Amino acid sequence: MIDRKRGAALLALAATAALVMSGCTSSGSPKWNSAGSSSDGGSATSQSPGASAGPGNLSVTPANGAKSVAPADGILVNAGGSAKITSVTVTAGSKTIAGAVADDGHSWKSTGQLKFNTKYTVTVQADGVAPTTSTFTTVKPSKTVRSKLWTNAMIESVPNNQTFGVGQPLIVHFYNSIPKSQRDAIVKALHVEATPAVEGRWHWVNSTDVHYRPEKYWAAGTKIVVHADLYGVKFAKGIYGESNETKTMNIGDSHVAIADNKTHQMKVYINGVLKKTIPISMGRGGYVDGGNGNKIDLWTRTGPHVVIQKTPYWMMSSASYGLVDKNSPLYYAPEKIYDTVRISYSGEFVHLRTWTTGDLGHRNSSHGCINVGQGNAQYMYKLLIPGDIVDVTGTPIKLALTDGIGDWGVSWSNW
Repeated sequence: MIDRKRGAALLALAATAALVMSGCTSSGSPKWNSAGSSSDGGSATSQSPGASAGPGNLSVTPANGAKSVAPADGILVNAGGSAKITSVTVTAGSKTIAGAVADDGHSWKSTGQLKFNTKYTVTVQADGVAPTTSTFTTVKPSKTVRSKLWTNAMIESVPNNQTFGVGQPLIVHFYNSIPKSQRDAIVKALHVEATPAVEGRWHWVNSTDVHYRPEKYWAAGTKIVVHADLYGVKFAKGIYGESNETKTMNIGDSHVAIADNKTHQMKVYINGVLKKTIPISMGRGGYVDGGNGNKIDLWTRTGPHVVIQKTPYWMMSSASYGLVDKNSPLYYAPEKIYDTVRISYSGEFVHLRTWTTGDLGHRNSSHGCINVGQGNAQYMYKLLIPGDIVDVTGTPIKLALTDGIGDWGVSWSNW
């Protein structure tokens, strides 16, 4: 059985897809403009009268008098020549912004978070040159955009230190569409630390969701820390990121089930070792008139499916995915189906089948789900967790990128 109504609602959240990539780096610090630039294009050098430009000089970014500075840009002080920074004080009223001087004494970076719509005063003391003071004002956004690190659209949270399967991508969801022109800037503010280290890339699957994955499934036992340093990042004119978020994720044992449409068997591998072969029945295929002039296909999608969620039971009916004609032999009223493991938004599940069990291992007769018998359903329900892989082979329709998590169906060269 298959529940496509919920899938249609979820798929309405996804629109266009675009490609953006970033290297696997890690940093919890703000991003820096190079010295000599500022958010308003002015000079970044600010000196008190009489300051020396020979033996040494000081420059502050953002420049003195700069307005509408993005908080994510942070503050950078450079001391040239023989000058060495001894102290930097950044104040906004009674509040101060923390920072750190480099070991060589020639630069200082802020580490504290700047606020929106705030005037800051930067005072720099350095050996060999006169002290300098400058001011700048951060932007007053017309709008801020909320973002969230989440598991998938049906589990909209990533509890810290949760364990996932080897196929779980990192997902940052935005509660507004992101224009293509600003996606590069956003990806530069996303940082991933994986242990053991592995190359990964970000990919926009639609206008609100960007996913990160390595070329192959994560290694079992990998620990991942993802930093979404989006507070104060410019998304569009007047629109900025609302908050930062950091989460730690763990990758558990490798659970990969391969469901073969031709043999009607599903092989279950744990950490690469075949542990169980299960008789199954998948989507019967073909198309049926739904009763409202719509055609519904009954194929299970080919490709690696990522487990989205599991529930002890799920209410299913043919009407939930558009088959409302009660005279159709394929129509069925709502009923409670047990041991359900969801693998797509459009309503594909691995679940218990208690009727016509003689089809299991011999023929496909479901509406699109992967049906299994009593003991095997309990085995799969107990084994699988979000992020595990159920890879379907041998059907004519491919799993769409946004029908659940179709990330692994995209080649690495196209990711």
